Amino acid sequence: MTLRDAIEIFDSERSNSVDVAKKIRWLSQLDYKISSEITVPRGDVAFKGYDISTPLDTVLKAPDEFSEIYSTYLNMKLDYMNGEIARFNNSALLFNNTYRDLNNYINRNQAVLRQAEIKAGDIYV
Repeated sequence: MTLRDAIEIFDSERSNSVDVAKKIRWLSQLDYKISSEITVPRGDVAFKGYDISTPLDTVLKAPDEFSEIYSTYLNMKLDYMNGEIARFNNSALLFNNTYRDLNNYINRNQAVLRQAEIKAGDIYV
């Protein structure tokens, strides 16, 4: 899935007045989370982020099987921005379940390639 696909799917599912730059920023936040928590420990390069100058044909981090994670995340961010707490709670639950499924899928299919750093207080062990 590309940036364009994620934005178009979100816009077709839910009417909103959020500008494209903010949607790209939200998608960048999610791909940073996926990268830093899941894919970098498995040998992926560090994620640099997206901004308004990023081509809309850029492929996002989540595999196509989990492309719905992008619309669930955008819905969650929109609900939070609009102060719709009941909708936000439902969207957050759906996002968290999808994120957990993505994490479990990648854990089953790709081994961690580098030693994990575990922080204990102010030191790493």
